[in-house]
Amino acid sequence: MKCHRNNFASVPLHCQTPVVKPSLSRLREALKHVSAPKRRRNKAFKDFGSNSQTTRIAIADAISTRGGEVAARNRAAIVAAHYLTLNQEEQRRFFSILAEDFGVDRPTVDNLIKELETSEDRSAIERKLRSALEAERELLFRRFLSVENGLAFVVGLRADLLALNDNTFADMDDELRRLLDRWFDAGLLTLSQISWDSPASLLEKLVEYEAVHAVTSWGDLKNRLRSDRRLFAFQHPGLPNDLLIFVEVALVSGLATSVDELLDTSAPIIGSDMADTAIFYSISNCQDGLAGVRLGDFLIKRVVTELSREQPGLKHFATLSPIPGFRRWLENKLETQDLSYIDNLEIKALETALQNPKWTLEEEVVTQLEVTLPKLGAQYLLSEKRGQRAIDPVANFHLSNGARVERIIFGANQQDIAQDRALGMMVNYGYDIPKIEDRHDAYVHEGIIDAHGDVTELLPTQPGV
Repeated sequence: MKCHRNNFASVPLHCQTPVVKPSLSRLREALKHVSAPKRRRNKAFKDFGSNSQTTRIAIADAISTRGGEVAARNRAAIVAAHYLTLNQEEQRRFFSILAEDFGVDRPTVDNLIKELETSEDRSAIERKLRSALEAERELLFRRFLSVENGLAFVVGLRADLLALNDNTFADMDDELRRLLDRWFDAGLLTLSQISWDSPASLLEKLVEYEAVHAVTSWGDLKNRLRSDRRLFAFQHPGLPNDLLIFVEVALVSGLATSVDELLDTSAPIIGSDMADTAIFYSISNCQDGLAGVRLGDFLIKRVVTELSREQPGLKHFATLSPIPGFRRWLENKLETQDLSYIDNLEIKALETALQNPKWTLEEEVVTQLEVTLPKLGAQYLLSEKRGQRAIDPVANFHLSNGARVERIIFGANQQDIAQDRALGMMVNYGYDIPKIEDRHDAYVHEGIIDAHGDVTELLPTQPGV
């Protein structure tokens, strides 16, 4: 159901939406006009998706070189057009056919590996082996890109694949991710600054895609675009009038300690001569099909460069970030009684906070947890790892980008979602431009997490250590 949009300022913020994610719904609408001869759509493909043999023949035909490359691309366009009509179960069947019948030719690969061991011309065999290791379906994916709106189609195709959450499609997902990685290389992206004067369609997308701090009203959105705020987004020529990822920035004096204050529509505007710090307080990925494609790290570094040029008075660049996995980790530690380094009063306060959403109204609990939670937050962020990487996904993202853990903040976010994730705690990650590369290398290659001394001092002392 569409909302009537006459006067943009008076548009209701939340409309009744279909079950399909809005971005994918819009994508399908844009792709309805994929170029494919109607005669062939209606006749040979009437049971495409529901009949495995029909689907298999159509895919094989689109991969075939019969009639030359132009004819093959037209056949791929027909397959793309019919794919858009499939429900999720038919999509699963489509991907299953691709996985089972159009993968790597394993007998050929095995024979080439044997030849490689005895051949005097290893280079020739290696060339053949590289070609044989490419799944047959990868040619179909590349031909999809040549269809009108083909890049958007492939992004949506991968989003559908990921939504199935089926590990048997892992190889296919990797193929699509690598293909999209090339098409969304940082050199092909455009950095755009979004303002209140940007087209209404882009502003609506910001509301739709915001994944960290939901936009509650048009006044809220306007507040995020005022003179001491910045919003930058990556766009791609192949996805015109859409966004890939965006970051919201507050220009402030000193490190921000409360996201509630940053989002307060009544907060005074800070003059550009007073701001010495840029706080990245929200990063939202807009396209599910680009999961795993490196966009965020490039975006932050590009924005740091842009802001440094625009406002030389900015001396510090940092985030105000959530700690999404903390509560789950804490609950597991309490359940397994693996918190021997804190006393019974602290444990009781923690249990109260986890069981009572209104715990912030209990003065004794707040007083206790103001000390205890940052200690546990430091333990979680600095010491809990999967291999050499921090287990918290946001921490891993920023540390991989060369950031440092600057400060853990108690009560930084009073929104319900922050209570659900980390009992209201947030963290500042600092980006010190001259040290970004060294910190990146130390973390990625050696697992070393750089942190301010005030944070490392929070680490609890465990008995016997």
